[in-house]
Amino acid sequence: MIKTFLLLLAITIFYSCKNSEKETTENQSETKIEKKLFSETESKIKKYREDSQKYWDKNDSENALKYGDSIKSLILNSYIKDYEFKTVDSTNYNTSERKKTLFLQVTASWCAPCKFEVPALNKIVEKYSDKVDFVLLFWDTQAELEKLAPDYNKDIVLIPSQEKQSEATTIDISGFRHIMGFPTNYLITTSNEIINFSQGAMIPTTFTDQNGKEITITKEDADKGNYERLETEIKELIEKTGANTVYN
Repeated sequence: MIKTFLLLLAITIFYSCKNSEKETTENQSETKIEKKLFSETESKIKKYREDSQKYWDKNDSENALKYGDSIKSLILNSYIKDYEFKTVDSTNYNTSERKKTLFLQVTASWCAPCKFEVPALNKIVEKYSDKVDFVLLFWDTQAELEKLAPDYNKDIVLIPSQEKQSEATTIDISGFRHIMGFPTNYLITTSNEIINFSQGAMIPTTFTDQNGKEITITKEDADKGNYERLETEIKELIEKTGANTVYN
């Protein structure tokens, strides 16, 4: 049932730091304490999903989908911890050592929207990799990811799961947990703040809208839509990071 909520949410999105020094130090400590940590949002996200499912069970999509906004507001402006990931090439990627902003996507080989989005993502990486680190966390393990690696731009950091989770919507890699399905994008500043969060990707399809009109999304439409959405997210990330960021 949770999978049903995630799928319908994705469709809707795309179809859808003397005295003065002491005071300064104390203020900085207070600021750190007040930071909302992404790692502490999981229990609330689970509760929102459970509440949302109650509305799905009543065929009340309007109220069910409102919880998608609640989940997004919970994640926005939260901060990730520092993580060290082992890449598919057996090297380490440390979020604490990066000097660029971070596009972090969680994905899976069996996810159709994830696979269809790859060409658009590769083009975005080619254009913006000098300003942004692109890191993909996979539900798939090392052996599986090795087969997929050639499909991705060489500047994308590919991270396999060390162990698959029992829930198909969940990954847990080096302590980074995600429980909301794929593909999901986290747009993260150099200070580790999540400033945007999005789910889903366009795929070619035909469906009937709320007015009974048949709508067809072609491969070209989906490619263009995915590219434009990703570019909008990346541009916003770069803009909000500010001009003081040093890029390599």
